[in-house]
Amino acid sequence: MHDRLTHRLGEKGMILFTTLAILLILVTVGIASRIMVRNDYRVLTNLRGGTEAFYIAAAGLEWSKHEIVRAATFPPAPANRTENFAAGTFAVTFVTPVVTSPLSAKIIVRSVGTLRNASHTLQAQLTKDYDLADAAIALRGNLAQVNLSSNGIFISGADHDPVTGHASAATRPRPAISAASDSIVDRVNQAAAVLPTGSIDSASGVPPIAPSTYLSTSVITQLANDLCGQSSVIQSAVPVTGALVYENQTWGSRSVPQLRCIDGLASAGDGVTLAGTVSGAGILIVRNADLILAGTLRWEGMVIVTGSEVGLKVTVSSSKEVLGGMILNETGHPSNSTAVLDIQGNLRILFSRQALSQASTLISASILNQTYSSLPSLITQNYWRSVTP
Repeated sequence: MHDRLTHRLGEKGMILFTTLAILLILVTVGIASRIMVRNDYRVLTNLRGGTEAFYIAAAGLEWSKHEIVRAATFPPAPANRTENFAAGTFAVTFVTPVVTSPLSAKIIVRSVGTLRNASHTLQAQLTKDYDLADAAIALRGNLAQVNLSSNGIFISGADHDPVTGHASAATRPRPAISAASDSIVDRVNQAAAVLPTGSIDSASGVPPIAPSTYLSTSVITQLANDLCGQSSVIQSAVPVTGALVYENQTWGSRSVPQLRCIDGLASAGDGVTLAGTVSGAGILIVRNADLILAGTLRWEGMVIVTGSEVGLKVTVSSSKEVLGGMILNETGHPSNSTAVLDIQGNLRILFSRQALSQASTLISASILNQTYSSLPSLITQNYWRSVTP
């Protein structure tokens, strides 16, 4: 009897021990699970906070691009700023910019995104490039009539290499033709309706003929007057006969561009004719006279025709090519029957940043400083990377 009772008590002790052991294991598993869940939550919270801080820092980089675009000075030097964004903040620091050409500067931007206890730092190098023209040909002022009546017309706002003449798909295009008002855009569209398809072209997403607020009439007038007043300018004038003819000329080269200014008479009707074979590079300015292209022409850089009672007239079928940009600025009040832009012969105008950049080396820093705010610009992100504090 005693042995049987002892045996039963021993069984009950084993059951109790087993139950307590199982309970201890369950409690241990529960505590461990709770600790793991809490740690996972903290890890996920930190990861989410770090990810959100990354995007806040990226927003700071985008904000910095807007500030660099707005900067009217060259090189651009926006002030460092801290801004609230979403539930956090970004702090943007602009490092001293480096000028790489008269129309280009690089600037390093650092953006620190902060959200609660998480932060992320991004750094990028941005480039601001100005364009000396906003289209292959810019039309400003009072253009009552436009005549485009040659099948040999090709005007392109795609960026072309002046050496090869090939368009680049990797760089941003400009419109083929820009105008100061919608009414001038309408006149150009009507005149271009008779041309073969593709005669006036830019690229996908960029209208070939578009209105523009860049390079106003007054800015172009001031720019031409300032350039014609530089000591390095080669100056000439239309004689009292009202006709100045240049034939078989070479005015500068890609490596040694020239700045030339030709002044017309006070009266209307005078003109500067380029005949024979004319080539050159740099900046050609014709003030208060028509520019008549009657021979073979190849020019790299900028051509400006500005003043009262002026026009660009193209005749005959010989090859004429401008790589860079042209500006036609009529400041007077021509009659409704006068075609300020009158193309009756072959003409190729190809937008080229490289050719315009080379031409900009002829412009003094003081003149450019007055012009930057009126020029179109591009912001390019050269690289970005995360920075470990």
